[in-house]
Amino acid sequence: MSDRYIEKVFIYLLVISVALHIGVFALIYYLPHEQQPPPKEPVFIDIQQVPEPNPREAPRQQETKRFSDQRQRVPRETAPRGDAARDSFGPLPQAAAKPRPQQSERQGPSARPSLPVPSKRQESPLTPGSSIASLLRPKSQSVPQIAQPQLFPGAQRLAKLEEGYRRKFENDVAEGDTRFLNSDDIQFGSFLRHFETAVYGVWRYPQEAAQKGIEGITPVRITFNRRGEIVKMELLESSGSRILDDEVLRTLRAIGPVGSLPRGYDKEEFHLIAFFQYGGARRSLR
Repeated sequence: MSDRYIEKVFIYLLVISVALHIGVFALIYYLPHEQQPPPKEPVFIDIQQVPEPNPREAPRQQETKRFSDQRQRVPRETAPRGDAARDSFGPLPQAAAKPRPQQSERQGPSARPSLPVPSKRQESPLTPGSSIASLLRPKSQSVPQIAQPQLFPGAQRLAKLEEGYRRKFENDVAEGDTRFLNSDDIQFGSFLRHFETAVYGVWRYPQEAAQKGIEGITPVRITFNRRGEIVKMELLESSGSRILDDEVLRTLRAIGPVGSLPRGYDKEEFHLIAFFQYGGARRSLR
């Protein structure tokens, strides 16, 4: 095959290819395309043109039919008139009932036979222990409760005891070296509060005394040195129970130094009178 023949074949193939491509593009171009629907235009509504809703009518109450158009007066209802003498002194004695006339021996065919009237009401025997017997049994009267005495040492007793010791130690209080725990002295106010806090930290109600209900008041005279240490404890009076007295002494031995005495106090020792009160499973210090 010559080169000229090959060139002709190549040219023919090229022309055919170009013609095919042109035909395809023309076909694509001229084919009908799917048209999208145009967008809908917005519709504007005038609110003023909307009809107003009709108001609901209230339900009408059915009129009650009157039987008569004329008004009638009804007689006023009143209670029966009473008797003052009967109401104040109780019911009047009733007159003896008249004896009924005896019926003739001959009775008509329609007459009913007279029934015997029992003289006494017959009681049906009740079996002891049954539920009916327990219901009909008369209730026993409640036994009056005896008022229990107040075991807690009263405030009146404590006031009398405190007043007696105030008179007894009035000379020592006047000299300035003795105070009561419930004193309002400004000079020893802080010292007394520290002592009270220290006592409540270690003081307890003996369990044996609480279980047996033992109560009482133990007055004590306590002596402090300048450093606030307890150097002497004097039991002024027994509470009546050794358990309570021993607990007070144990408490005073357990507390440490309360704090130094006030600077304005120029004496070496300070005496304090306190009342340890037990009662009602609780304790109070004053």
